[in-house]
Amino acid sequence: MVKTKNELIASVAAQQADLVSLAQELIALPTPHPPGDTYKPLARFIERWLIEAGMQVQVLQIPANELPQRLPSGAHGSRLLVSGEIAGDAAGPTLYLNGHYDTVPPSGGWSRDPYLPSLEDGRLYGLGATDMKGGLAAMMLACRVLIQARAIQRGRLVFLASPDEEMHTRAGLVYAFEKNLIQADFAIVGESSGPNNVYVGMKGGIWGDITVYGRAAHGSQPDRGVNAFEKMAALACSAEQRLKPKLAQRSSAYNFNPPEANRPTLMLGGMIKGANGARSSVLDKCTFSFDRRLIPEETVEEAENELRDFLSAEQRADPELEVEMQVTFRASPMAVSPENRLCQIMGEAISQVFGAQPTFTVCSGGFETSYFVDAGVEAVTYGPGVEGCAHTADEYTTIDSLVAAAQVYALAAARLLE
Repeated sequence: MVKTKNELIASVAAQQADLVSLAQELIALPTPHPPGDTYKPLARFIERWLIEAGMQVQVLQIPANELPQRLPSGAHGSRLLVSGEIAGDAAGPTLYLNGHYDTVPPSGGWSRDPYLPSLEDGRLYGLGATDMKGGLAAMMLACRVLIQARAIQRGRLVFLASPDEEMHTRAGLVYAFEKNLIQADFAIVGESSGPNNVYVGMKGGIWGDITVYGRAAHGSQPDRGVNAFEKMAALACSAEQRLKPKLAQRSSAYNFNPPEANRPTLMLGGMIKGANGARSSVLDKCTFSFDRRLIPEETVEEAENELRDFLSAEQRADPELEVEMQVTFRASPMAVSPENRLCQIMGEAISQVFGAQPTFTVCSGGFETSYFVDAGVEAVTYGPGVEGCAHTADEYTTIDSLVAAAQVYALAAARLLE
C-alpha cells in the first residue's frame, strides 16, 4: 500500500466537506421510481464527477427497444448504468463498489423540501440520504482518495451506479448481469448496514397477488352471488390461523439484525383491488398482494409450493372458493461465511476506523447483493445511514457515518488490491 492505513483515514477526513457537498448534489437531483423518468441528469453528473476524479468512465444506456419488456407499467424514461474504473499496475482481482441511484417517491409528512438537502446538528436531510445517495457519495469519494494515494496496486476497482433497485425491474443491475457485463471477484454494495456492522446475508422473498373470484349479484339479494370480498377475508383469516403459526415455529441459525427478524414472515394485503366496485353489488373479483420473506435455510421453490398447497387445501375445504396466485418477483435468500476473505478484510477496516470489533449479521430486508452472490462473486453489504430512516419523511444520514463509510471502503479496497 503506497499510503499507510492511517494516511488513508486522514485523507478521507480532510475531504469531509467535499463528501458532504457531493452527497447534497446527488440528493438535489430527483430520481424517484416510479416512474424513473428523471435519471439522466444524475447519471450525467456522476459521469462528469468520476472523470474529474481520474477514473476511466463508461455510461451504458439500455436500448430503448429493450425497455418495454424490462419495465413494469407506469415506469418510463432512460435507464443508464455509470461505471468508473481504477486499474492497478499488475494483474489481480476485481472489486466492485455498487449502489443504486433511484429513490422511492417522497412520502407524505415531510417538514422540508426532500430535494433541498439541509445540514442540521451533524445530520444531512434529504430524500435518499440513507437509501442510498449517501452510500454512493461515500464510495465515490473513497475512489478519489484511492487515486490520489495511488493505492490500487493490482487488479481493478470498479464503481458502478445503477438504477431501478426500488422497483426490482430488469433494467438496472439485473441487465448488467444478464448481458455478462460484470466480471468481478469481490463486491461491496453500499446500502445502509450500521456503522460497524457488515451484512453477510439477507432474507429472500416472493411477491405477488392472490385473486379471489366470486359471482356478481344485486346487493339486495346477496345470496344469489358469491362475495369475493368475503371469500378473500376468510382466506386471509385462515392464513393467519393456519399458515403463519407454521412460519413462526421456524428460525434461522444466522445472526440477524434485528435479532427478532430471524423467522420467515408472510404479510398480506399491502395492496387490495376490487373489480366491479359498486356499493350495491356483490363483488365478483378481489385481488390482494402477498409478501413472503424467507430465511436463508428456506428456498424460493419450497416457500412458493407451501403457499400454493395452502390455497389448494382452502379450495378443497370450500367448494365455492375460486382462487389463483400469481408470483410477480422472486429473490433467493443468501448468506456468506463471515470467515471469507472479503469479510475478514472488511472487519479489519472497520476495526481500524472505529476501534471496535465488527459484527456480521443477516438483514431482514433485501439488497441487490444477491445478484453478485448468485453470479459467484464474494459480496457483502456495507454502507452509511440511519436505521429506520429509509423511505420515511425527513430522511437523513449523519456526517460521521458518511466519513466512516468512505474510510472503510478506501481501506478495504486498498487491502484487497495491494
